[in-house]
Amino acid sequence: MLPKHRNDRLISAVLASLVLVLAAATAAAQEPPVGTAGGMSAEEKAMWDAMMKASTPGPNHEKLTSLAGEWTFKNKMWMKPSEPPTESTGSVNYKELLGGWFIQGEYRGDMMGMAFAGIGIMGYDNNNQQFQSSWIDNFGTAIMFMTGSYDASSGSITFKGEVDDPMKPGTKVKVREVVRIDSPDSHTMEMYETRDGKETKTMEIVYTRKR
Repeated sequence: MLPKHRNDRLISAVLASLVLVLAAATAAAQEPPVGTAGGMSAEEKAMWDAMMKASTPGPNHEKLTSLAGEWTFKNKMWMKPSEPPTESTGSVNYKELLGGWFIQGEYRGDMMGMAFAGIGIMGYDNNNQQFQSSWIDNFGTAIMFMTGSYDASSGSITFKGEVDDPMKPGTKVKVREVVRIDSPDSHTMEMYETRDGKETKTMEIVYTRKR
């Protein structure tokens, strides 16, 4: 059992963490907390304002949450650039997470004659001013993480990252993913890989919203 003074400190730390979590979750509807001394110091006010700015969804989050709903997709995958792509179909259900801070896609389909399942999460980091994406599926055991930026002229988000090369354990392959929102009912994803200094297109998925 912890000594009483250490136990009191632990309880205080836990309570302080809970207060911060609850404050961030209700920031849009709350005024800055008023302390027993009649208000916050300038430093505390600056910290509060920074936290509110970092935790408030904006236009970039709306770009992602506009995808919410059910979609079907047609997938083309190139094993070699010189050969015809392998084609498959599937579906994805996008849903908002945490009130619109993130969007999660749950994918189902087939790929190369096998049942395929994947989960992707996309968001926008106000602090770093960049889009972020994570991906897992039943074709591997790694988590792929990418960061990206938005291009207004093409209406697309370009993500970049690295993945492990299963053919060369211990080495990485640079990947580039372009998500283009063509209309409220259509969007496209293109994937590119760079090997031996040459970038090639490896995948294209066209999504159509279910009616």
